[in-house]
Amino acid sequence: MRITEINTVIKSIEYAGEIFINLQELDNLLKTDFRIEMEECLITPYYIQDNKRMELYQYEFCCTDEIDFEEYILKLTGKEKKEDISEEVFCLRKNCFSTCDEPNGLADFLKFLFENETLKKEIEQVFDDYIAENLYAVVY
Repeated sequence: MRITEINTVIKSIEYAGEIFINLQELDNLLKTDFRIEMEECLITPYYIQDNKRMELYQYEFCCTDEIDFEEYILKLTGKEKKEDISEEVFCLRKNCFSTCDEPNGLADFLKFLFENETLKKEIEQVFDDYIAENLYAVVY
């Protein structure tokens, strides 16, 4: 199944006219023998709770076949050399990038999201708590 069709087999909700997939269910699905065909896409995560949503744009996942990570990070930041990019930005973007042929790119990204203490603190500042089941995403 293609990643852009994943909302047909896992929990999804419609919010403001867009379809959001539950990232915990996606993570659980990836831990089975279910195969997802990765294609070029952007996956933008959101935290949705009590009919409110928080876009986590800085954690947007990019999957591509057109460029490698170094080209991507330079284009994204507008820098000429990777040495000009802060280690924090470099590490964040590295965890949110994959090429379509990387077998564990999406699984690694989800693991990064669920284990990210900075992300949890950002969410707790807005919602007073963090519940992993409230992480959703839109696939473009």
